[in-house]
Amino acid sequence: MEGPSVSVRKGAWTEEEDILLKKCIEKYGEGKWHQVSSRAGLNRCRKSCRLRWLNYLSPKIKRGVFADDEVDLIIRLHKLLGNR
Repeated sequence: MEGPSVSVRKGAWTEEEDILLKKCIEKYGEGKWHQVSSRAGLNRCRKSCRLRWLNYLSPKIKRGVFADDEVDLIIRLHKLLGNR
């Protein structure tokens, strides 16, 4: 039995949507992604919300230039493992 067809927004995220998602995660925490879009007031699917948070908005994401020791580690691991 299928539920009513509800179209979700696709494409680029707006700054307002990012703010709503951040506030929702701050209030309720990560996880329970099936509830995030309705709690945040977003018309996005749960996968889109999860990926936006994990890949762009999470404060755990390191941005900027790699340190010399990080570059060295990347090169050594690539020589050892290749493109796996």
